[in-house]
Amino acid sequence: MPRKIRLTLDEIMCSVASREIRDWNVVIVGHGYPLLAGYLAKKTHAPHAVLITECGLVDPDVYRPMQHPNDFCSTKGVSMCTDIPDLFASNLFRGYVDVGFLSAAEVDKYGNINTSYIGGKHFAGSGGANEIAGYAKRTIIMLRHGKFVEECEYITTPGYLEGYDSRYKAGLPEGTGPSILVSSKGVFRFDEKTKEMYLESCHPGVTVEEIQKEIPWKLKISPNLRQTLPPTEEELRIMREFAPTISLGRSFYVQIMMNYMRKFVEDAQKAKLGS
Repeated sequence: MPRKIRLTLDEIMCSVASREIRDWNVVIVGHGYPLLAGYLAKKTHAPHAVLITECGLVDPDVYRPMQHPNDFCSTKGVSMCTDIPDLFASNLFRGYVDVGFLSAAEVDKYGNINTSYIGGKHFAGSGGANEIAGYAKRTIIMLRHGKFVEECEYITTPGYLEGYDSRYKAGLPEGTGPSILVSSKGVFRFDEKTKEMYLESCHPGVTVEEIQKEIPWKLKISPNLRQTLPPTEEELRIMREFAPTISLGRSFYVQIMMNYMRKFVEDAQKAKLGS
């Protein structure tokens, strides 16, 4: 009888994103989910992928989750240290970056992203996201806490703009653009011709109806709609050992550790009484 294993949404999202990374890809990652996805890819199917942090750490051997994109204390064996202007001018703008990771506060049907203004409130903004989305060959959008909208209040980062070839008419390199969006409920791709987002798979236990409720337009569904492939036991082990507070969630991880410590104290007290 198969074992039942508890999965978190974060683990499903990171495993899906990691499988988008191919061996020998050059990948720009941020800390958090993107770093965990990149780390997982290198430890499983893409050992020669080169991870680059947005601040310029090239191919670091990360041994614990980074606190920010330039966290030297979390790395060793960095191949090269550069800076943002050099990373962008010498690598990204010249077409050497295969994959870039993005997050979104708002995203529309063409993969346009807003991380700047919502309801008159100012948020973090672009950072390097505009450049990464503009020039990386493929971009992976991870939508964990953001939302789908009919039209972004402000476009911080271009997806396919108005669909079809509007992105390339605007001057962005041919063949670039978002390739996948991974949300907390499903996986989305973009139509090759219209560039409109469509649903490729639903995460375990999630229905199309649940996903449609969160999307303000009539969502297109893949004729080969399937259930998202969950992480393997090996992927779960890697994620939970490397970044338990990201993989399991901080509150759940703390609860596990508290239970462990409580049992440790109880066992110690029983052993003392027995002696």
